[in-house]
Amino acid sequence: MEKRNEMREEWRKGKRGWRKGQKFSTGKRTERVGSGPALMTMSALLLLCLGSFPAFAEEKWNVEDNIVSFYEVPELVNRYSSLAEAEQSLLSESTKGIKGVRDAVKDQKKDIVDGLSENIDALKEERDSTEDKTMKEALTKEIASLEKVKNSKKILPGLNGSLAEANSALTELSKTDKEMQKAEKKAEKSVRSGFLTGKALLSDGMQNLLFTYQNTENGKKLLEKRVELMRGSLKKAEAEKNLGKATENEVSAARIALQSAEADLQKAKDGLDGIKRNIGLSLGWHIDTYQNMVIEPTPDFPRDYLSGRNFETDYQAVLDRNSAYGEILRMKEKNITGWTEKKQSKEEKKEEIRVSLQALWQSIEEKNLALTKAETDSRLSALKRDKATRMQAEGLLGRVEKEGMEMDALQSENTFESARLAYNQAVFQYEEAVNKGILSLS
Repeated sequence: MEKRNEMREEWRKGKRGWRKGQKFSTGKRTERVGSGPALMTMSALLLLCLGSFPAFAEEKWNVEDNIVSFYEVPELVNRYSSLAEAEQSLLSESTKGIKGVRDAVKDQKKDIVDGLSENIDALKEERDSTEDKTMKEALTKEIASLEKVKNSKKILPGLNGSLAEANSALTELSKTDKEMQKAEKKAEKSVRSGFLTGKALLSDGMQNLLFTYQNTENGKKLLEKRVELMRGSLKKAEAEKNLGKATENEVSAARIALQSAEADLQKAKDGLDGIKRNIGLSLGWHIDTYQNMVIEPTPDFPRDYLSGRNFETDYQAVLDRNSAYGEILRMKEKNITGWTEKKQSKEEKKEEIRVSLQALWQSIEEKNLALTKAETDSRLSALKRDKATRMQAEGLLGRVEKEGMEMDALQSENTFESARLAYNQAVFQYEEAVNKGILSLS
């Protein structure tokens, strides 16, 4: 027992951060926030995550690497989040007494079985050394009785003396161990059920944050292109000044524009790092290792997602899964004849859920319209940019005007990407409502 505790402590302090398939020099998740061994996956939570996306149900991912996949998040929350650590701590505390009883039962059974085994070995040795046939038969019979008692889990007939006592003791110990197993499972179920909703909400929050991360990353890419464009503009302005085609004021304006773009880019990088740190620390990375994460793109959903869906069917699915509504249904009814507080709470919650789901439905419709408009605007801006490039090459358009067209095209492209993410997030939030009962609206 002491050795096992030492091994657990060693795992908690250091080894725990080493992950399957990881080399020590890669800098992967070498430490995690909190303590305690990683938890086993709760199949119910995983099924909740995958149930709404059958196309992804067969997707494989490795929670032991530094890649964060969108649909992997519930698994990471379940294993490595602060909630998982708290759950493990409470689980250990809740089952400590039970485990102590089981360990004591195990030790007592071992003592009895070891004693019986020693007697069996001695009798076998005696049987093998005697030539007396009658003695051999008697010893063989006695050995068989001892073997029966050694493996017994219930009271055996025809025993007396020390064998009857050993049989009775083993039977009682087996019964106690079975009862303790049931108690341990009941305690584990009670603890885990208390964390199920919290983990689902944390998973939902982290997955929504991944949309924010990707949108911020897209904004950073836009600013990188803007810096590149401004840098090229400054070079051209300086070259034109040397040729007498631009003034010092124009060069200064180009330099200020570049400096402004670089400052905006740095702010975007800092913001992106802040979001990444939040995600990393929430999902089990350490402050020194979260930068090793590779966050994969969020999923795309069909543009005609609502086509063929039935609102009332989806509404009923939310009622079946919403934890707050479920709590109301489990309330004890004090007055079964009239209008009670439970009935009122039930109707109010039903209406609240209906309104929330309608808002999520409407959000998808609005985001889809915005995406269609952004897509059209992006195409038009790209055409204007291409035309401006040709006109400048023919000397029909100035540098500043052409750069303005390029910036418009970049901005339109970024607006389209933001609209695409907003639509996908709206669909995801609707899926969370229907399949997990979680209602959120950004």
